[in-house]
Amino acid sequence: MENFDNNVQGEHTFINSTEITNYLMETSKWGKFLAIAGYVSIGILFLIAIFMMIGLSGMSELTGTEFPMGAIGFIYILMAALYYFPVTYLYMYSVQIKKGLKSNDITTITAGFQNLKSLFKFMAIVTIVILSIYGLILIVAVPTILFLKP
Repeated sequence: MENFDNNVQGEHTFINSTEITNYLMETSKWGKFLAIAGYVSIGILFLIAIFMMIGLSGMSELTGTEFPMGAIGFIYILMAALYYFPVTYLYMYSVQIKKGLKSNDITTITAGFQNLKSLFKFMAIVTIVILSIYGLILIVAVPTILFLKP
């Protein structure tokens, strides 16, 4: 395996590569677009949550169920809150990379990559939590189904 440390001539060498700079600028543009779309989605989720909390709050009495139907709106608020963090990390990455590349400021570029790292870390943790929940559901559901069979 080749040692890449010997090939690096300076601390800021990667910025001098036009191809890498172009790719980073393009990712910052697409990242900003996706982040703005994410913020719009968060707003829509929040509005849906409010309407569900208002509209479904009286459904419990009509359907005769014990479960408060307005609580579904609260779940949507939690989803919007959870979605806020990765969208913000993506937006900050995009803004800082673009700003750093235009001003050739390595500190700003580094801050952008720190936000990208935080985005990946957050998404990995959420993925682990979701997979764990799936595993727990399988651990509980499979024996339950087997014992309930006639």
